[in-house]
Amino acid sequence: MIDTLKSLILTHVERYPALELLDLYRLLHQGTFGSGSPIPNRKTAREWLDHEAKLAVSVPNASLLESVHPEGTIVRLYLNAYQAGDGTLTALLDACVKSSEVLGASEQQIVAMHQMGEWWSALERMLAPGQALSGRFDPRLATLIGKTRAAEDWASLPHSPAYLYRYRPYYRVLSRDHAERLLSQQRIAFSLVS
Repeated sequence: MIDTLKSLILTHVERYPALELLDLYRLLHQGTFGSGSPIPNRKTAREWLDHEAKLAVSVPNASLLESVHPEGTIVRLYLNAYQAGDGTLTALLDACVKSSEVLGASEQQIVAMHQMGEWWSALERMLAPGQALSGRFDPRLATLIGKTRAAEDWASLPHSPAYLYRYRPYYRVLSRDHAERLLSQQRIAFSLVS
């Protein structure tokens, strides 16, 4: 899986030139933990979804689904493309709730924390001299992020300000199964962007 992980990382670095180490952390975190945890308050989640959906309308983005996992089992579903396909926010929220229950199951968290550590170590190796990302990111900063986040059980981080400004990423993280079921039920054509 390390080769497919490296490919996923390189694809995102190429696709998003303004991407920083924090954005790679978020990518790997979402690929490991999915949405992070079950959604505790449906009303608040809906309000935030409505807010971001309004903002997403003006964002140009051709992709609907983007993989954040080396094997494509966890995806980002972009709100602008989803709404352009006449997807409903109520159905999306239902899928988010169901997906978060599966991806955030507590028994999986221990395994996920170990996996996140392995994936971050793989990224750090890619920053070494002569490797694929040598000179692109500061390896000392990557080590610092890894140590800090590991001490905090790999807590989530937001995207970097540069990434937010440049790409305005309005999406929801879902298991691929839940995303495909959601889109099929609404007859929205899709393909997965690796």
